[in-house]
Amino acid sequence: MSNAHKDFTHTLQCLLSKKLPESKAKSLKDSGYDIKNPTGYDAVMVALFEKAISGDLSAIKELRSITFGETTSQSGVLIVDDTAKPP
Repeated sequence: MSNAHKDFTHTLQCLLSKKLPESKAKSLKDSGYDIKNPTGYDAVMVALFEKAISGDLSAIKELRSITFGETTSQSGVLIVDDTAKPP
């Protein structure tokens, strides 16, 4: 991993772990999320949750990945070409 990538990751983690500004915390509370001392992580997870419950498939997959550690679907369909002639 490059130094620039490490710096970016560190900065992002710092931003996400910071306490939300009062206006954003109030917005979460007004939306029905009573989170004590909300951080950027909380805000991002609420936004992801909101997208998922609205039916956004990519958000649903991301929540599944975070919750269950799954990165790919095991229930996919496999199409086999059984009409091809053997060599």
